[in-house]
Amino acid sequence: MKLLPVVLASLLCLAPLAAQDAAADKATQLLDRISKRPDKAWDYAFSLRTLTRGQDGGKLAPLIEKGLEHESEAVRLVCTRLMFSMGSGDAALETLAGLLKSEDDAIIEAAAMLIAAEGPEDESLSEKLRDCWEGASQRSAGARVALCEALFALTGEALPLDQLREYAGSGDHELVARAALALSELGHSASVDGRLATLAREPGDLGRLARLGREVIKIDVAVAEHKSGVAGVVADTLVVAEIRQIRKHYVDDFLTYNEKRQSITPENMVDAACRAMASGHDRYGQYMTRAEIDEMNEDQEGRYVGIGAHVAMGEDNVIYITQPIYEGPAYKAGIRTGDRLIGINGADGKRVDLTKLTLEEGVKLVRGPEGSTVVIFVQRRGVEKELTFEIKRQVVHVDTALEEMLPGRVGYVRLTRFGANSGKDMKASLDNLRKQGMQHLILDLRGNPGGQLTAVVEIADQFLPKGTLISTTGGRFGDWKGMQPAIRSKGGEYTEIPLIVLIDGDSASGSEMLSGALKDNNRATVIGRNTFGKGVGQSFYSVDKSGGQRVLKATVFSYYLPSGVTIDRHAGVGGVSPHIRIDPQYLQSWQVYALDKLRKSKRLDDYLDLHYRGEQKAQLMRLAAFDGLQTQAWPRFDEFYASLNTRLGRDDVRRELRFALRTRVADDRGAEFTQNFQEDPGILRGVKELFTKAKIDPNTVPEYQAVMK
Repeated sequence: MKLLPVVLASLLCLAPLAAQDAAADKATQLLDRISKRPDKAWDYAFSLRTLTRGQDGGKLAPLIEKGLEHESEAVRLVCTRLMFSMGSGDAALETLAGLLKSEDDAIIEAAAMLIAAEGPEDESLSEKLRDCWEGASQRSAGARVALCEALFALTGEALPLDQLREYAGSGDHELVARAALALSELGHSASVDGRLATLAREPGDLGRLARLGREVIKIDVAVAEHKSGVAGVVADTLVVAEIRQIRKHYVDDFLTYNEKRQSITPENMVDAACRAMASGHDRYGQYMTRAEIDEMNEDQEGRYVGIGAHVAMGEDNVIYITQPIYEGPAYKAGIRTGDRLIGINGADGKRVDLTKLTLEEGVKLVRGPEGSTVVIFVQRRGVEKELTFEIKRQVVHVDTALEEMLPGRVGYVRLTRFGANSGKDMKASLDNLRKQGMQHLILDLRGNPGGQLTAVVEIADQFLPKGTLISTTGGRFGDWKGMQPAIRSKGGEYTEIPLIVLIDGDSASGSEMLSGALKDNNRATVIGRNTFGKGVGQSFYSVDKSGGQRVLKATVFSYYLPSGVTIDRHAGVGGVSPHIRIDPQYLQSWQVYALDKLRKSKRLDDYLDLHYRGEQKAQLMRLAAFDGLQTQAWPRFDEFYASLNTRLGRDDVRRELRFALRTRVADDRGAEFTQNFQEDPGILRGVKELFTKAKIDPNTVPEYQAVMK
């Protein structure tokens, strides 16, 4: 629920251009030094890797990738290693394979060691590695042993292990030593324990490695015993091994995350493993990539760059407009609800067929830089000719607090989420309603999933007198350690207005803190159903050293209502309970089927095509806002109902007809309907409670007299 602005700012900020240029210049100098001093390659590589892990690391990727084609084998080798460390190893596979053809044994040894460490799945690389291994009899001891380790890591075959055992029994001292160390690292220390013991008594680097190797063996044995016979395995080795097996044996060549296909690359596989790890211990934990972070922040801020339209994938697998954002450029250009997006001009000016793309692919093409222009080709119901729209992409702001004045001077605000601007959005909505004469208020938090803690507090301030307790929080780490100072209201302009709050099972997190605070302080009557039950909050932490390209969203605090209770749901118990419960009205299965059949039959559209025009258009626009539940208010309704030959009741058909009409009217007037009070038991009960406390008879308001039961 909590989003720390300072933390996110540090994650998302871009380095000044001068700093980026300095990093690129430094990287270029290091690559030049590697080409001149190959013997110092790994010293310079260490400095390069530090640069790529810094804030400007992502900016250096093109420079490192260009280094894969450098004339110096040492430079190509170092750049290959860096590409793997940056998660782009696939781009370096061809270079890595080429290095196996080197005349320099040191290059071959290093390339083989890199293959053993990364275990890249590539048939061409495997073939070249095998060719190199089979022809390595005249290579140095280090190169021959490294090739054996690489081939075993890549294929799991027994032949390279047998070759290492043969080397360990040869008369070449260095070959024996290196083979023994390799077998020890691969878990076959028992067969070479005597050789390692002898080698460990020798001076020099090999002796030192042998001594370290024997200590590692002791640790492995101790871990194995501690795990009751289960072999201890270093975690990242296990992950690498599993990735290798999945890529080798899995039936598909892709994985699916969040309904999106991803190629089975080591980077995507590690991301998948990290997601599982984050959610495995924390039901609200998330591991997020750069793209997901950007998408989340756009949603939180209520702004993004694009054409301004909500889209979905239809049953015919064609992207269509579910609703244009009426303040956005798409609506102003002529895009309307229901339009099917069938084509778009790509960056090269050539038409791209959107009907063959996924929703994600299509949206990516539609969106683009601010100020750029996109040409979209549309099919519209009832129009034979294809329509063409040229739309200038702009910053689109999404209002999170939607207000409307109900009959009887009852203000209504639907808060969709607690975003970065929600406090300002709410204040603007309240001020607008006050100008219209608002005397009562209904705050609708149904379906609101929560958001930023700061927004929750800003909105609570509007309704609670200064000093009123909103919540207490506490955790066990960092800034949240122990119970924190109580969060109290700073006071606002709407602390006296009679207030109703609507909640349901999808009201979560921030919605629960706000509704709970208003309830516990006897500030509002709460109506609806028990809320979701999320009494904890999250913050964000970078999990890498590349400037926040990967972030962990972790639960860091619990919060408590003014009454001192937590609403966090356990064993089915939790959430904010309403003063007045309103249960949902469920349809019978046959009704669901019949309504779906009616919608798909296009009969509703046919009726509206006939009557929503000419002199009757104004009449139907009024019915969209309010029809008093009266079927006789609709033109030739009885004739239309009889023609349907349906089991549905007349009121069921009237309601569906009105829903379809409201979509057309919203497009025509350029504003969505924020509520539907005549069909909404929660709003009607809220009005009744407000009027009862004010000693007003709802029947004195004609609209309520017509629809209140």
